[in-house]
Amino acid sequence: MKRYNIVRIALLASLTMPILLNAQVRPDINSFTSAERTTLVNAMMDYITPEIVQYHCDYINRTGDSLLNIHSDFDFLPFHRVYLEGMEDYLLKQGLSQFVPLPTWDPAGCTPTEFQVVDPDCATFSCQFGRDTSTCSNTMEWCPNNAPGFDVNLPRYLSLPVQSGIDNDLCDWPFSPTTPGGIDTAGLSRIIEGQNFPTPNPVNSTYHNDVHVAMGRFGGVMINFRSPAAPIFWLWHAFVDDVWKTWECNCTDQSSNTTSPVDLYMKDTPKVMRSERDRGEEPNIDTGFMWHSEDIWVRRQDDGLTNHEHQDPEYSSDSNTFNYVYVQVRNRGCVAARGELVVHWAKAGTWLPYPSHWNGSLTTSNGQPLGDTVNVVLTPLIQPGASHIVEIPWQPVDPANYANLYDSTDSLFWIGAPEPHHFCLLARIVWAADSIGTSLHDPISYIDGSEIGRYVRRNNNVIWKNFSVVDLQGDNVAVDGVLSPGAVIFVGDALGTGGTFDLEFTDPRFYHGNPVTAEADVTITLSTGLWGKWEDGGYLAENIEIISAEEHQVVVTGSPARLKNLTFAAHERNLLHVGFNFMVEELSGKSLFDYHVVQRKSSDNQVVGGETYRIKIPEDFKRFYADAGADVAVSPGDSSLLSASEIGEGAIYKWYDPAGELLHTGREVTVSPSVTGKYRLEVIAEADGLKGYDEVTVRVKEFEILSISPNPTTDEVTIGYRADAATSAHLMITIPYSGASHDYVLDVGDDEITIDVSDYGVGTYSVILVCNGEGVDASGFVVQ
Repeated sequence: MKRYNIVRIALLASLTMPILLNAQVRPDINSFTSAERTTLVNAMMDYITPEIVQYHCDYINRTGDSLLNIHSDFDFLPFHRVYLEGMEDYLLKQGLSQFVPLPTWDPAGCTPTEFQVVDPDCATFSCQFGRDTSTCSNTMEWCPNNAPGFDVNLPRYLSLPVQSGIDNDLCDWPFSPTTPGGIDTAGLSRIIEGQNFPTPNPVNSTYHNDVHVAMGRFGGVMINFRSPAAPIFWLWHAFVDDVWKTWECNCTDQSSNTTSPVDLYMKDTPKVMRSERDRGEEPNIDTGFMWHSEDIWVRRQDDGLTNHEHQDPEYSSDSNTFNYVYVQVRNRGCVAARGELVVHWAKAGTWLPYPSHWNGSLTTSNGQPLGDTVNVVLTPLIQPGASHIVEIPWQPVDPANYANLYDSTDSLFWIGAPEPHHFCLLARIVWAADSIGTSLHDPISYIDGSEIGRYVRRNNNVIWKNFSVVDLQGDNVAVDGVLSPGAVIFVGDALGTGGTFDLEFTDPRFYHGNPVTAEADVTITLSTGLWGKWEDGGYLAENIEIISAEEHQVVVTGSPARLKNLTFAAHERNLLHVGFNFMVEELSGKSLFDYHVVQRKSSDNQVVGGETYRIKIPEDFKRFYADAGADVAVSPGDSSLLSASEIGEGAIYKWYDPAGELLHTGREVTVSPSVTGKYRLEVIAEADGLKGYDEVTVRVKEFEILSISPNPTTDEVTIGYRADAATSAHLMITIPYSGASHDYVLDVGDDEITIDVSDYGVGTYSVILVCNGEGVDASGFVVQ
């Protein structure tokens, strides 16, 4: 019996939506003119960089995910779909929406002439994948059906309509396995990709692999894992993706099918090349944090259709000045659809339940809303596989309205912190055919937004952005450098029930290159109220070190770091600032870092919310090196002036004593040590918070030459010394130019010796005090 669902067909019919038998969601590349194909291939080659190709040929090193296999039974289809989405989003940024969704190329025909190329970036990097042959040759079989013994026509077992029997049409294959790492030799992914089936399965499928082998039979790049360097690779995989889409839109009774007929969605988490990735499932199989959507962003000018880099919004008293919110709505369904897009804002915090924090119903003590609706917009009709970016003008509220509402006596957060809270965003698609909480394919509906992380994860038409951008520029640093470059958020209870929570500070699960904690000091500043809660909870922490109890500052010493056992009353909130001071000696050249603050319930470690910081280092980041001066030696009881070299820009100079305690803030400091020690200089550039360090040793002389007189002399010289703590001592007087010397044994209990120098020739003589066999001090005298 065929696995086909009459109920879902009836639903589609009731919505006047056609069944898509063997229909292409994507256009055929041959439906475009030669000029259009040239435009497309040039744009694609701009997108194809060494990094993009490396995601395919070096995916474990690029993602940090040792368990990822992009051609496994679970990963093959989803990985390549997300890979294509990256290309499509780039084309949208270039204003080339006519090529989204990406066109397909059927290998039953020849490669269009415009696409018979290989991007030159192919050979500019090292590919670590074991089977990589390192060839970037464009000598290929551009008409794969010409390859002897190959038939690259779409086989009937990957086609429709449904036929009687088993294993002979597309709907006979489940999407299996449905969890990372699983294996199913008779699943849809395996039969499309192409690996031999064990008997007695009658299908011996090598469809996807056959095309690569046929095209690369002369040694061309399509035969190896650098194949994405060939633009035709992308069109070929768009064709493969269309086979999967045909399955999704026709074989609807498969329990493993996560696509509804009408299914607009937005991505919760960034496009990543991992097994756990967001491609619109409900619930989202990505187990990462749900407040990190890149499908919603803000620009301070109306350039967000082509610039998707998020900026923190800025308030302006000018009623004609706007920020702009952009939301990318994607159609993963089977028919063209539109939806009502509702966008909300809220003041930044780790726990922001829906709807109270987002619809204007929750206000501060002086009547200021903690959130509200930005706008409601009806999207245009979006075709299957396509996406549309909505632009919404927005005038944020004045941050000054919120000053002194939290910890009003704590000037630390209000002096020099013009935006004590950043804004967070929530976008929802509301439409009867694709409503929130009534998913056709999620067995657990989730309408309650009090647990907002679950609310977002279980609804693919809700996204959330708790995201603070930290540009290392001067306007991020508070007056007098009290706060490092960073941002303030509020933490605490959101439901009115109170509770005890832990705050976690952590690097991302997966990252390439260094995490921010390897290159920067991460400093956490607690408001007075929050510090009191930590004190009441017993100062419980992990990977946290107090650096200034007076200023309520701690520094992260590892990842993850935690402040634990913080108890809040109902609706009680406090402020927290996370700052980043990069260390000049540790800079690797990496320009972009992410860092997470996570609020968890202490009782069960459940995540209730969080905030992501994106830290950007500009290309013209001005570097400097701290210089504490040369080491110095002093006599017991004497003082020494330590002076830091100026770095050529505004800076804060801090000196720390040998015990690590702050000694002085200022470029110069006078010290009077009783024992030898190292003094540490910390220099913080006011413009961007960059830190540099240096050390200077102040040696307190245990043995020393105290005096030489007369100097100059003609017949004798008296040398005063201190060597009472030595077991043996002598003076070594070197003869100029000869290298020879005279040695004079000293009485360590005495303090001076007179030496006859009447037979010394005229010249300058060096005197070295040697105690316990080591030279410890030096001076000199002149014989006339």
